Amino acid sequence: MMTRQIIFFSLVSVILGALFRRAGRRILAKGKLTEATIVENVYHPNKYALNQHDDGIHNDEAGTYYPVIHFTTDQDELIAKQLDTGANLPRSVGQKLPVVYNPGDPSDIVTYPRLKLEVIPRLLMTLGAIGLIVVVLDAFDIVSVIPN
Repeated sequence: MMTRQIIFFSLVSVILGALFRRAGRRILAKGKLTEATIVENVYHPNKYALNQHDDGIHNDEAGTYYPVIHFTTDQDELIAKQLDTGANLPRSVGQKLPVVYNPGDPSDIVTYPRLKLEVIPRLLMTLGAIGLIVVVLDAFDIVSVIPN
């Protein structure tokens, strides 16, 4: 039973990694790489937080800070965009981060493109391949790591 689960999750990991890598290559080939700057952090309180005060004041830990970035396109157009991913602590204003944007729609961006479009897909494929190799080695009794 454990072997089937390992095979299933390994195959899913390899397939997702391959699909993400393919999409990432397409985005990197068509997109333009530039550097963006964080200009502010927008605070959104969590309305479902358990530590809200009776007077409606939210604790800083009960919300999320979403960075707003600015970058310039090849046509010297200044683009401002609030990122979809936030954190409990605000990011440093003035911090630079790499972005890839779609020249046809500059508001369509990917932050940290190397990590999201290259490293994570390769990691998924590698972990899936390791799982499949372990199953094969265990099936031929070369190693015994999967309980029966």
